[in-house]
Amino acid sequence: MRRLAALAFLPLAGCGGGPGNDGGATESQIERLSKPEVEIVDPRAPVRPQSLKIADLAGARMPVPDCAFGRDGRMLLAATSGDAIARVNNELRHLTQSAPMGPSGGYFENRQLSISVGRIGGTTADSGRWPARIRITNRRAEAQIELVGVWRCGF
Repeated sequence: MRRLAALAFLPLAGCGGGPGNDGGATESQIERLSKPEVEIVDPRAPVRPQSLKIADLAGARMPVPDCAFGRDGRMLLAATSGDAIARVNNELRHLTQSAPMGPSGGYFENRQLSISVGRIGGTTADSGRWPARIRITNRRAEAQIELVGVWRCGF
């Protein structure tokens, strides 16, 4: 009988459902997670990076990124310590850092994409510029593209 009584009170204990306990999430985190980015529907969707525009950087409050990857004079990824942006398949994507970012490269991701950048050679004549490889992966379709360009830090 005591065991039955203890089981009856079990749902009331433990789960932190008491008043004022929200699990530590802020309102902005809850709102962001409740309104996910548009999902890539086509599982065969390729990965097509496009150039970032000045308006993209301004909209992300990133007039001068800490680091950026470029190719053929076009910026494809811009990153600061708090945000990274890339335009892929005509959508501007915000990504978070999943590893430290610096002169050797960085790793960035969101629900749809993962982007890794890594140096592939020594320093060029310009300080703060290195030959690098970027790999952009559509995590839903497992499609990916790899490009060679320049990684710059400390503009």
